[in-house]
Amino acid sequence: MATGNKHRVVLLDMDGTFLDSRGVGKIAHEWAYGAFKKTLDHYGLKLSIDEIDRYFLALLHSDGEGGVRKFCAKFGLDCEEFWARRENDVIEAKIEAMRQCEIKLCENSEAVIKYLSGQYYLAVVSDSQQACVDFALTHFKLRQYFKIWYGRKSNLESLGNRKPNPYYVNKVLRELNMRSEDAILVDDSPVGILAAKRAGIESVFIMREERHECEPTFFVKDIGELRHVL
Repeated sequence: MATGNKHRVVLLDMDGTFLDSRGVGKIAHEWAYGAFKKTLDHYGLKLSIDEIDRYFLALLHSDGEGGVRKFCAKFGLDCEEFWARRENDVIEAKIEAMRQCEIKLCENSEAVIKYLSGQYYLAVVSDSQQACVDFALTHFKLRQYFKIWYGRKSNLESLGNRKPNPYYVNKVLRELNMRSEDAILVDDSPVGILAAKRAGIESVFIMREERHECEPTFFVKDIGELRHVL
């Protein structure tokens, strides 16, 4: 694709960037908490949302696989079996939330993605499961705009490939035969911006709050502003 633009490929994060996965409940990501409680029910465990945040999500975000293993050790669970069940329940819940319009595209996403696809190669690099990325692009009729898309695998070891690890960013660059200077990543999370930095590419940070801890190449408030910086 020959354009007059500096970049040749735009990599997009999914959740929070073009997919509003917070849901429509009073609590953000209520669908995901419901899925996790379903997993816990299988083991006869009852945890509040605060306890899920403290005992599971905090460890998952900070320590990845190690955090999951700490959680399982605390409650006497077989780690591999627990994680497989948890992943299946979350994938099913997220897909159903998209079907039921609880999870929707961020405002202006489709129009901006369509516009960008005429100027650049587009790719998705998401920490969501591959099955969820596949479904989202199909359900919202976006596949035609993307050259390649990646979510993570559902095995425990794949947690190590999440951002800020540039694993999937580098994978896209290799498969599209692009140099680091050809690419730019759009993400709503500081860990995504750090992944871009570690891959040696530029970045756009979707900054929805004034506080942030990252140093992207550009700041925007939502995906609709990408036309102004790309």
